[in-house]
Amino acid sequence: MENKERLLDGDAISTALDPHRRSSVLEALERIVGEGGANQSLALLGFQAGTFVAEAARRVERVVVVEDDGDLLERFRRAIVAEDLGDTVTLIEADPAEVRFDDPVDAAVYLPRSVWMMESPDAAVLSNIGDHVLKPKGTLVPRRVVQLLELAEPPTQLAGISLREPRYSRPGEPVATLSESKHFMTTEFDDVTPADDVIDDTIIIRPLISGTISGLRLSSVVELAEGVVQVSSESGVKSVLVPLHDDVDVEAGQPVSIRVRYEPGAGLGSARFSARLMPEEGSEETSVDSDHPVISDFQDSVLEMMRHVDNIGRGSDLDRVVSYTRRPHGDVSRLTALFWGVDEEFRRPLRELVEEFRRAYSEEFGQIPTDDAIYGWMFEVYEGERDG
Repeated sequence: MENKERLLDGDAISTALDPHRRSSVLEALERIVGEGGANQSLALLGFQAGTFVAEAARRVERVVVVEDDGDLLERFRRAIVAEDLGDTVTLIEADPAEVRFDDPVDAAVYLPRSVWMMESPDAAVLSNIGDHVLKPKGTLVPRRVVQLLELAEPPTQLAGISLREPRYSRPGEPVATLSESKHFMTTEFDDVTPADDVIDDTIIIRPLISGTISGLRLSSVVELAEGVVQVSSESGVKSVLVPLHDDVDVEAGQPVSIRVRYEPGAGLGSARFSARLMPEEGSEETSVDSDHPVISDFQDSVLEMMRHVDNIGRGSDLDRVVSYTRRPHGDVSRLTALFWGVDEEFRRPLRELVEEFRRAYSEEFGQIPTDDAIYGWMFEVYEGERDG
C-alpha cells in the first residue's frame, strides 16, 4: 500500500532537532520539575514541545501530549510504543488553543512559532493553557519573551524585484545595523492576558552610525525558565527583518521615532513600520507651561500613582527613593536614579507612564523632553502632595 503520510515541514523539524534549543528546553524542564518531578504532571502542546515526550516521561509521573494533526499524533504514538512509555504518556488530538483538561497539570511546555510580537496564534494558545490546562499557580515554559528591535539596512530590492516584505532572516545572514538593540515590549507568559485588537506604539531610538534605515531587525531574548535563556541570534530561534514604508537617511546620535502598528495574531503581513527623524533633544527647546494638557495629564497620572503607593502603606518607601534621587549620582540623571530606586513591581508601570508621556510630548511639540524636565514635572507633583 502506498505510504500517504505527508512530509514534515523542514523548518519545523530542523528547529526541533537543534541541539542548542533542545539542551535549553531540557534544562528548563529540570528547573521546573525539580526534585518532586516523580509526583508531577506535565503537558506538551504542539509538535515542537511534543518532540520532548521521551525526556519528559523520564522526569514526571504523567505526560499529556496535545497535537491537532492526526498524522503527527500517529508518529508520536509509534515513538511512545517503541520507547515503552504507554503507562506514562497520554495523547490528545486537539487544537492547543482550544483544548480543555478535566485534570489540569502542574506544568506545561509550548514553544512559540514566533518569538516577536506574538504575530502567530501563539498568544491564543498560551492564554488557553493558563485558563484550561494548568493548575492554579502552575508553571509555563516559556516564562517570558523580551522583544527587541534594531535600526537596520536590509536589502529592499534584488534585480529590480521589490523585497519590501517581512521575512525571517537566514542563518548567518549579514545585516547592517545602525543602532543598539532597543527594548520594545515584554510578554509575560505566567500572566497571559488577551491582547489588544491593535497595537499602535512609538519608540524613540538614537542611531549609533550614520546611514540609511530601510528596515528593522526584530529579535528576542526568550526566558524558558528562571536562569534558562535563549536569544534569537542562536539557531532554532529566528530574527525577523521588516521593511520600513520609506527609507530614512540618519545621522549618528539624531533621534528617530519608530512607529509600529499591527494586529496580534494576524501575521507579519498586517504589520506596518514607519520612521521619522526628530530634532535633537534640547535643540530649540520649546518652553512649555505645566498647565499645558500634555503636561497636566502626565502630572495627574503621576499623582494617581503616588496616592496608590500611599494607600498601600508604601509612602515612606517612596520618600526614601525621592530622597535618594536628590543626591548627586555622577552623570546619571535624577530620572534614571528614580528607576534605580523603585521596586520591581513599580518599575514597569512607571516606565510605561514615562514612555507614554515622551511619545505624547514628542508628537505635540516635535522634540523629546529631557530627563531633567520629566523629573522636574514629577517632583512638582511630589512636593505639592507632601506639602498638602
